[in-house]
Amino acid sequence: MSDQPSFRRVEAFLGEIVAAGVASSVVGLIATAEEVVWEGTAGETRAGVPTGTATRFDYASLTKPFVATLALTLDAGGVLPLAARIGDLWPQAHRALARHPLSDLLRHRSRLAGWTPLYHRCRSVDEAVELIVRGGHEGDLVGARVGTYSDLGYILWGRTVEISTGTPLAALLQTRVLEPLGLATVEPTPGDRPGIAESHMGTGQEVKLAAKQGFIIPDLGPPPVGMPQDGNGRFLLGLGGGVCGHVGLFGGARDLWRLAVEWLAPGRLLKAEGVAAALAGDGPFALGWWRRTLRNSAGRALPPTAFGHTGFAGNSFWIDPDGRRVFVMLASRCDPAIDINRWRRRFHTLATARGRESADGYP
Repeated sequence: MSDQPSFRRVEAFLGEIVAAGVASSVVGLIATAEEVVWEGTAGETRAGVPTGTATRFDYASLTKPFVATLALTLDAGGVLPLAARIGDLWPQAHRALARHPLSDLLRHRSRLAGWTPLYHRCRSVDEAVELIVRGGHEGDLVGARVGTYSDLGYILWGRTVEISTGTPLAALLQTRVLEPLGLATVEPTPGDRPGIAESHMGTGQEVKLAAKQGFIIPDLGPPPVGMPQDGNGRFLLGLGGGVCGHVGLFGGARDLWRLAVEWLAPGRLLKAEGVAAALAGDGPFALGWWRRTLRNSAGRALPPTAFGHTGFAGNSFWIDPDGRRVFVMLASRCDPAIDINRWRRRFHTLATARGRESADGYP
């Protein structure tokens, strides 16, 4: 597909991402709701191993749309209603958190802090969840601005569903989302397997975030192959694998396209009214998704109705419901200091304009 004239510049652009040191490995995909119209690759998954279109990446926060999909199915089946109050399920919840419905955890409206180094502050998963639900120490994890993007909210929802159903989150995702959608190559924390891109990025950004909260922590370095780059993910999953709400899934570009198709044309798993409710409202987030802005990873090339998500490890996944199009760029990011959103916006510009110059320009 890469030799199609209208997509040659997109293919070349992936090579620029690698040459610039933004990522060591990258896969791009452009599709409609009916078919994949282009796929391209650049770089190496590991030394001497070229990236392929089926290469699997650490989805990082792209795990969140899968979790939101699961939440909609459980809500529709009455298993875990999104309208349930957090305080009714967690009696010990901080009063500022207890009044919120579960849906606010997945819409980033619970006013939980965005992040804290759980692997430094806690000794176990249970202790970490207890810290979150009680609002931290002296309320340091509650009272954030409404609309603060929060990994902690997804961690809490994930543990809530495990306790409510008595089933691990990874197993729920497997039986209720991955298998029904035919996503056989998506795995929770698979470990070192062939075809999985190596991560070269440590947790230096977390060191900086922790310092702002008064914690001195070391850089954990790059993760073992098949383990999340995210420090809290590594801690919560340990050596047992699985998913912890905000990260944990690994997969390829076509897997994301298949998930997108279900959101564009629900029926196999989701219900149209559930999707409409999840995407309704205002603010920067829908349930499980970012909304498009000019400055985030979507950019002006996608319409205002577009929704999507990114992953800190390097990934970008956007859906245009008006044009019924899907745009995926998976990457093993090398340097968190580089503004990768500029490269993502350029990808969308080239993918939609098919080579025309744009005001976004090259990074």
